[in-house]
Amino acid sequence: MNPMDELRAARPAYYDAQVDQHTRAGELAHAMAQPRTAPRRRTSVRPVWGLSLAGAAAATAVAVTVSVAGTGGTTPRAPSAAAPSTSAATPVAHLSARQLLLVAAESSRKASAADGAYWHTETSSGYAYQVGTKVKYVVNSLGRSQFWVASTPDRPSYWISQNMGTKPAKGQEDAWRQDGSPTSWTTQGDKGGKRLSLSIEARPGKPSRDRIDYKGDVFDLAGHNISVAELRALPTTPDGLKKYLLKGYQGHGTEANTPMDADSWLFQVTAGLIADMPVKPATRAAAYKVLAGIGGVRNLGQVTDALGRTATGVGRTETWPTGRFERQLLIDPDTGTLLTDQFVAVEPRGQYAWAEPGTPIIWQAVTEASWTDQTPPKA
Repeated sequence: MNPMDELRAARPAYYDAQVDQHTRAGELAHAMAQPRTAPRRRTSVRPVWGLSLAGAAAATAVAVTVSVAGTGGTTPRAPSAAAPSTSAATPVAHLSARQLLLVAAESSRKASAADGAYWHTETSSGYAYQVGTKVKYVVNSLGRSQFWVASTPDRPSYWISQNMGTKPAKGQEDAWRQDGSPTSWTTQGDKGGKRLSLSIEARPGKPSRDRIDYKGDVFDLAGHNISVAELRALPTTPDGLKKYLLKGYQGHGTEANTPMDADSWLFQVTAGLIADMPVKPATRAAAYKVLAGIGGVRNLGQVTDALGRTATGVGRTETWPTGRFERQLLIDPDTGTLLTDQFVAVEPRGQYAWAEPGTPIIWQAVTEASWTDQTPPKA
């Protein structure tokens, strides 16, 4: 059995209910650390991509070996091995977070309402681990993925992913050398009351290409499956869109039955819609306005994302059993494009106690999101 098959066999049952990768990223730290009650199961057709994403870091598309121990349109840039910087430069014209999101709404509304044979997205992603035997330091496991979503169900869709390897985080190279410059690491984590051993390799893996034959419902939005046509028909007003999304709220996250307040849930689901779903420009603008109406969102100022792109950022801090973390959305103010969606430590504890405040735990950087008539690449 290869590592990916081992991973799929070991994954908890609640990961079988696939959700949008950006929604998953926001819930991941919470989901990893907590025992679960029986998850809500959906009976409609589920998108099968995501099965190739790494288990503990499902949002990162990085393959790791998991074993159970004990009883328990954007502008593409070349990926960077460094973790994203979250340090703010100068405030953006002293705007509030609400004002920044309204600016993004107006910018996104100007995009052309194109279509094509495929909705094509490309992402670079990462997940941070603390490792080391002689000294402790942080490494980043990196991945790349592509979605080729057919506009109609009579053609197959494709999920292409590649583990891009693991490297010391920026500023951690000296500690890595003190540890003997290893090319593989083993770390531990808790999930569902069981102890997991994670084996992480420095070398990249080979690309994988999965064909997906769906019957219409290809995306997960607000806790239920939805087709491309339904996404294109979503409300284009903030009130209408918010009402539509909140129909899926049941007092817990989309990942499992762990309680989640409505604002946190709405922030995460709406961020996923903005990031890489094929909605109309007016719907994306409405989504930004929905975010602008959520309390507790702050202006991060000008920031640099994982790929070195300059953005304006907003963030919202939430308290989970694993500590306090901030969901950060890094936006291109000129186009309204969500460049990077990341999850940053504020006051972590438990399995994330090692993370210094401001450490990005998970990030998902979108480098392409557009309609195309091109043919998906072969394996």
